[in-house]
Amino acid sequence: MKLPKLPLLLLIAMLAGSFPIGLSVVMAQEPPLSSSDHVYEDPDYLPLYTGGTAEMHRFISNTLSYPSDAAERNIQGLVVYTFVVEKDGTLSNFNIIHRADPLLDAEALRILQLMPPWRPARHNGEIVRAESYVPMYFRLNKQARRRTPATRRPSETATARAYAKTDPEIIEQNEILTIVDRMPAYVYGEEGLAEFIAHNIRYPKEARQQGVEGRILCSFIVSKDGTISNIEVVEGIHPQLDNEAIRVLGLMPRWTPGENGGEKVNVKCLLPIDFTIDETPIPPMTGGLD
Repeated sequence: MKLPKLPLLLLIAMLAGSFPIGLSVVMAQEPPLSSSDHVYEDPDYLPLYTGGTAEMHRFISNTLSYPSDAAERNIQGLVVYTFVVEKDGTLSNFNIIHRADPLLDAEALRILQLMPPWRPARHNGEIVRAESYVPMYFRLNKQARRRTPATRRPSETATARAYAKTDPEIIEQNEILTIVDRMPAYVYGEEGLAEFIAHNIRYPKEARQQGVEGRILCSFIVSKDGTISNIEVVEGIHPQLDNEAIRVLGLMPRWTPGENGGEKVNVKCLLPIDFTIDETPIPPMTGGLD
């Protein structure tokens, strides 16, 4: 079991000015461009919006124009696109993996296409192409009706439904944000979250026998008091793995809630979980017991 590396913001202090004659100065060099066109999902350093996540949120807020027809029909929802960050930082290969409404889907794509170049990914000391994604949650007001995206895969077992902690009232009667000044955080940090998931995951027997592996993208709401609710699979790969991801996330303790404008707020978060088999798949039983 492994989790994808989370983005790291590298702050580089650059000194400018004149130097006395005879002083040897070593200038930092940019990493070379990779000659490969391979698109990495888990490079050493993930691509990052120039200026960091906070600047990206500000860009989205300033650029977003809620479609008037969608506003009149009280349409809201989560839109998620994946894309490739090229070696020069430009974005390409947009692919929608979670839809809300055609108008909102189009607006999210328009915003992404207007973004300035990102800081490209780095792998093995070279600048490479890498995949990334950005979630955008469109919401009008507290009275906006709930709209369940058609692409969401529902839980297929009573156990998963119980662990999903679905509560429609949280969405219908509260403001849910995805872009905030301070995002929610697992109380023991990123490494603690990875350890928690790895410790609690139980690879479903049937999926392991079939050799099913891959990444599941989940969403959940971190409320003002840090509790977790409304856990969903945004992009799944196998019913048993999807349900196991929901079960494990349902075990999480309270998070440190997100803040916006100095106040605690409800935030919808996305979390990818990688299922990887580290051993030979268990062969299915073909006969009875002696």
